Amino acid sequence: MAIKVENNTIYLGVKDLIVSRKHSKTLSSFPLPQRGMLGQKAQINLQRHKKRHYGLFHSEYHVKQEYNYQNYTFVVQGRIDGVYQLKERVEIEEIKSVILEKKEFRNLQILGYPEFSDQVLFYAYLLQDALGGLEVGAFLILINLIDDARQTFKIPYNRLKVENSLFNRFSLILSTVKRQEEEQSRRQNAIRRINFELPENRPQQKALMQTVHDALSEKQHLMVSAPTGIGKTAAALYPAIRYAYLHNKKIFFLTSKTTQQNIVRQSIHPLIEQNLDLHTLFIRASKKMCANDVFFCHETYCAFAKDFHDRLLNSNTLQNILEQNLLTPEFIFDQAIQHTLCPFETSMEAAQYADILVGDYNYVFDPAVSLRQLFQKKDNSDWILIIDEAHNLYDRGVEYLSPQLKADTLKNLADFTARKKTKVYQRLAEALQNILQFFKDLDIEGESHHSGQQYFQTHLDIARWEDALALYEAAFIKYLIEKIKKKWLIVDDPLESFFFALRRFVQVARNQSDAFTIYYNADSGGILHIQCCDPSEYLGRIIDRFHAVIAMSATLDPMHFYQSVLGFPEYRTQKTQMSSPFPADHRRIIIAPHISTRYKDRNTTYPKIAEIITQTIRQKTGNYLVFFPSFEFLQNVNLFLGRSPYTTILQRPGMTEQIRDEVLNELRIHSEPKLLLAVMGGIFSEGIDYAGDMAIGVIIISPALPKISYDRELLRNYYDNKLNMGMEYAYIFPGMNKVIQSVGRLIRSATDRGIVLLIGERFASEEFNHLLPSYWFEKEGDVVITSDVKKAVQTFWKATRK
Repeated sequence: MAIKVENNTIYLGVKDLIVSRKHSKTLSSFPLPQRGMLGQKAQINLQRHKKRHYGLFHSEYHVKQEYNYQNYTFVVQGRIDGVYQLKERVEIEEIKSVILEKKEFRNLQILGYPEFSDQVLFYAYLLQDALGGLEVGAFLILINLIDDARQTFKIPYNRLKVENSLFNRFSLILSTVKRQEEEQSRRQNAIRRINFELPENRPQQKALMQTVHDALSEKQHLMVSAPTGIGKTAAALYPAIRYAYLHNKKIFFLTSKTTQQNIVRQSIHPLIEQNLDLHTLFIRASKKMCANDVFFCHETYCAFAKDFHDRLLNSNTLQNILEQNLLTPEFIFDQAIQHTLCPFETSMEAAQYADILVGDYNYVFDPAVSLRQLFQKKDNSDWILIIDEAHNLYDRGVEYLSPQLKADTLKNLADFTARKKTKVYQRLAEALQNILQFFKDLDIEGESHHSGQQYFQTHLDIARWEDALALYEAAFIKYLIEKIKKKWLIVDDPLESFFFALRRFVQVARNQSDAFTIYYNADSGGILHIQCCDPSEYLGRIIDRFHAVIAMSATLDPMHFYQSVLGFPEYRTQKTQMSSPFPADHRRIIIAPHISTRYKDRNTTYPKIAEIITQTIRQKTGNYLVFFPSFEFLQNVNLFLGRSPYTTILQRPGMTEQIRDEVLNELRIHSEPKLLLAVMGGIFSEGIDYAGDMAIGVIIISPALPKISYDRELLRNYYDNKLNMGMEYAYIFPGMNKVIQSVGRLIRSATDRGIVLLIGERFASEEFNHLLPSYWFEKEGDVVITSDVKKAVQTFWKATRK
């Protein structure tokens, strides 16, 4: 219920007055992704073609009235689909869409849709008061999206009956508000009894907790760069939980990898053990939660989707789930399938009652998959957002806003639809051919003005692309209805996938700023790209909707870079940098500047790098992690490592989480030492704890500069023009971030000891060296730059034995 209470005033919409009475008459119990779009389009078409010869017609007519009830003021507002102003009365119409079999729609009784009738009657009551008691006629129009058939029902309007219903609803709402106030008071008393003290005394962690508390109290955003071992997760969560509990807020904890969610679970567990009533729900993608044989969300093909809402209401599944505090995907899945309910939709229902949600960045920032049922408003001030490993959000933001369309995909779809003889496919074929013409024009442009170039920048005629989208959308809607009507099962439908790809492309194309570059790749059949160079405006708009956003990472440096690219507003953003909680004597950072790791020199330095690795791991037996900038570099150095007493484990492209976990288990077994060769920015270099003896050394081969590409050069040019820092923003800052993240795998506790070896002459240059964390240089000797790596390693290990 989207109701806002301020002092003795209650603000609500007409839809908040409706008592939901779910029915199972539709073919699909779930709103299809296009469901809202279909209904809206049907409404627009109906009103556009109306030919009433009397009255002045207003669409989307806004009404707002105030009513006093039991010492409270209720402010009710909404938008009526259509209002006809006549000489002595007004008529209103509310338009609703359904998806029903033709025969079922013809025999439809409006009594089966009481919430539709309630809505139009409440609108009539509000409008009559707004117009000084003028006579009002109420009409409800139902459109069947299967075939555009429609029925109009005159809804009898009895003011006294509607008034009784309205004030009965006020009474229920007021009871709910008072119960919520009592519940909030109970929660405030409960949270004050909880011990938020942490088991270890870490001064930096306590300082960070206070900083987070202050930011939340002041409704400020906070960017935190804090090295591994401080305990950032608990330091952010504990004050956020306390604040949210006391101020009726909710928390969304965002992670870029599922492994980071385990740390959240561990952090919350001590609070739950104290009997804190805290529901934490971990969100898993719908496809991974699917219980059906095929991933196809339609009741015709999925027993778990059929009559979902009816069966959810008639079972105790949701109540049973909410009796637990840790709502894991596995637990919800087991509970849902016991009652043949869709596990993902069940988790979304449970999310409405959760205090904390834990999930991927996409659920907030990706326009295609964000949780609109939670974040559909422009104001999310009832939420606190915590972004873990926030340095990853920049690349994600760029990815969300950098769509592409492939000519080959279009050609294949055009050929497929052209072979079909039915009208619905012919419409699609026509729309696809229309879009293919853009690619033909681009090929001509390339031949005429960019001969011999694989890439060239171009511009888009937005009006033409809008028309193309409208044409394909219209054809696709007819196709979608045909699928529903004839019960076609098309898993991973390419025509549907292309619709969403085209819609995202056009949505992004509407951005006409210099942060976006349109270019064409003439190879691979032709690919049209929109490259986002700067997602800060988009990300910043979302960030600023929240009560507060806590963005934290071990490598949020340089801070000005991340504040700039993530769009954190200067006027309400605090920044803090923490030092390491562990003694500097427990580690030694060694830079080997005599080896060139530049691309042009690599063929001659592969054996030298292998020799340094071998020398290093021979000085003390234990597990070592060696991180490379690419798989190619890794494989070439591995060729020169030769025979070794170490078991060598190589990361390979496309490794699954299961294989990663098996490798981590191997590192925990101390039967023989292991040498893990992995890539920076991969599954072994972020979000993983190598605690204790899992690793005693990290060796970094070269700054992990992104590979030179056309996309990356566009970034460089953009930031050169904007800040005169193109090389830094496009290559150096992202590359060094991966280095520092990889180094952070070492020293995870106060008892850990180990060495860090940075191989490459660039690590000793000022351009790169000044980006290393300041806490690495607490005193002289913490960082050693030397070509005698063997001696430096020996010296450290001898010192640790004293």
